[in-house]
Amino acid sequence: MSRDQSDCGRRTGVRSRSRRGEPAVERSHVYAVEADGDLRPKRPDEIDRECGCGCAHTRREFMVGVTAAGIAGVGLASGTGTVGASDSALEGASDDTVTIVHDLHSHSEIGEPDGPNIARYRRVVQEQLGDRDDALFLANGDELGSSTISFFTEGAHKVEFMNDMDLAAAGVGNHDFDYGVDVAEQRFRDSEFPWLNSALYTDEGDLLPGTQRYTTFEVGDLTVGVFNVVLRGFHGITDYPDEYEQRDPVETAREMTTLLRDREDADVVVCSSHTPHETHFELAEKVDGLDAIFGSHSHYTMDAAEIHEGTVISEIGYAYFHLGVMTLDENGDLVSWERIDLDGGVDPDPEFQRRIEAQYEELEDELERSVGETAVELDTSGSVTYGREARIGNLITDVMLDAHDDAEVAFQNGGGIRTNTTYGPGELTAGDVLSILPFGNEIVVFEATGSEIERVLENRIGVLPDNAFGAQQGQQVAGLQYEWTGHEEPEIGDVYVDGDPLEPDETYVVSTTDYLKDIAGAYEPFRDAPVIWESGTALGPAVMEYLEEHSPVEPKLEDRILRVDEDLGTQGAVSRRRGETRLRFDVPEGASDVADASAFVGLARGDDVTDGEFDLDPTSVEVDGDDLWIGYDTGALQRFVARTDLEEIRVFGAFDPDPEHYGYTDPDGSLLELPVAAAYDRFRLKATVDISSPSLRPN
Repeated sequence: MSRDQSDCGRRTGVRSRSRRGEPAVERSHVYAVEADGDLRPKRPDEIDRECGCGCAHTRREFMVGVTAAGIAGVGLASGTGTVGASDSALEGASDDTVTIVHDLHSHSEIGEPDGPNIARYRRVVQEQLGDRDDALFLANGDELGSSTISFFTEGAHKVEFMNDMDLAAAGVGNHDFDYGVDVAEQRFRDSEFPWLNSALYTDEGDLLPGTQRYTTFEVGDLTVGVFNVVLRGFHGITDYPDEYEQRDPVETAREMTTLLRDREDADVVVCSSHTPHETHFELAEKVDGLDAIFGSHSHYTMDAAEIHEGTVISEIGYAYFHLGVMTLDENGDLVSWERIDLDGGVDPDPEFQRRIEAQYEELEDELERSVGETAVELDTSGSVTYGREARIGNLITDVMLDAHDDAEVAFQNGGGIRTNTTYGPGELTAGDVLSILPFGNEIVVFEATGSEIERVLENRIGVLPDNAFGAQQGQQVAGLQYEWTGHEEPEIGDVYVDGDPLEPDETYVVSTTDYLKDIAGAYEPFRDAPVIWESGTALGPAVMEYLEEHSPVEPKLEDRILRVDEDLGTQGAVSRRRGETRLRFDVPEGASDVADASAFVGLARGDDVTDGEFDLDPTSVEVDGDDLWIGYDTGALQRFVARTDLEEIRVFGAFDPDPEHYGYTDPDGSLLELPVAAAYDRFRLKATVDISSPSLRPN
């Protein structure tokens, strides 16, 4: 995946509904939700390594603005805390300032009645709007899909709430098209506020119906222009027709900024952005006259706004946890900025609270119905589903294989697994499953070559240093075991299907969702394959049916996905001492330390090649200068070598990487703290034991 195209859209709906899109995986992790619905600030190690986007990175910490006063306390009596607040941010009307209160970005969630929700959010928004005559409440998109409720309403419920929130305007995002362009256009028309769309056009070059290219507001003596941009690769992450046009965010921002300055005489120009965090710096560098950017596709939470190349950048994470308040002067310069953090002490707006409760009452019986049980914890965190093999991913892809007798391999994209939390051990409800899989993607089965399968595996890899969230394989699989590398360029190593090497020209039966096959960019190699079977059932209900028949489920980690940061090749010297055979490999050049034997595992190509008589895991691992010695019990190894027809054992271990050796830097030029991806605390190595070597056979 490129830095500018995360795996964040998918089809949504049930059965006959339009079913495209794939969601952004992530909500802000700056605060943890306690059992009573309150928020607690996460520890620094929690905050720095995981923002909720399914990935890890170092949080930017900036304090800027002529009156920025530092970080204030959180958990105040009012139920809100402020970060980066200043006294002037709380002052009233001004003829030469505009205050941007932002932004929703809720994925059509309204929140649960006793937790962070839109009723609390509305109360704080109204307080901010009521305190100022210069304030505009603006949103940046992703309002119509992908919540549990939208599974049933296709986003109509969210429009009803937004119509009563005094929204000045909302930009569009990828999840606003999760139910297809026709549904999106109807929701736009149903809205009592303008939807801003500067980059999306029909196949005839017309702006999407129900949207505006830009809008202007007269705020005191100022004219304020607002437009919208969306992330690159839009066609591949949501239900946006192939023949429709998407314009580049930088080119769009240049055009709209010039138009607003020259034609509309805008004093201040603001971008409602639905692009990744990194793209904001590109916009600031390449677009003259752009005063401020708010929002993000990345769900990034800042401690203060940043001024980059004269452009103010403000990102405040996921809805209902934070609200941004940014004040600009007549020159577009930052006057003040604050991030308001909501907790359980906020009194909800009573009318919105009543409506939330009524919405859930309508669905309560269905959502609370028990559909099965898990014997193990299932972690749906994006850092896990994007970054490594996950039990929840194995469960979902096993369901895909189980759906059709001939299916051999299955794929589920990391972004298609929602909620960013844990379930079990214990009961699973229909609401749990539909929260994890809230989209109407149907299981389909088709044939693909080994070469096409390998290309899909490679396409999903995010690499260092380009991927801000570290090296990630990006998907979950069944029927497959594969090795992957994410440095500079994506690479696929050994791949096995049911224990046999993947053959490039051989045909395999693939089970996945219609969204991945037909829409998602990384899965383009599957695009033209004829479908040989359609389930007619959305993935969420299919998983519920499987749970009802197979509970309690206990998905295991089976080494389906194997990260390789350094491949050490085959052994060099072999020595024997005190009943142990030791195999020499070179210590990875980028290693500052190598883990002990407990972090090493040995694998063969089959699932059960040793009949339990020989443990493929090394008995010892020792570093001696530049030499890495991997040891096995001599007698057991020789007996295994004498009877097996295998040619090699693959040994996987861990090492601490030296950041200076790899030299990876962030956009500011600072050295990245490796391994970056939150799913790993070390890099991974591979060493191959050539068991056909005469040196391993009995003397």
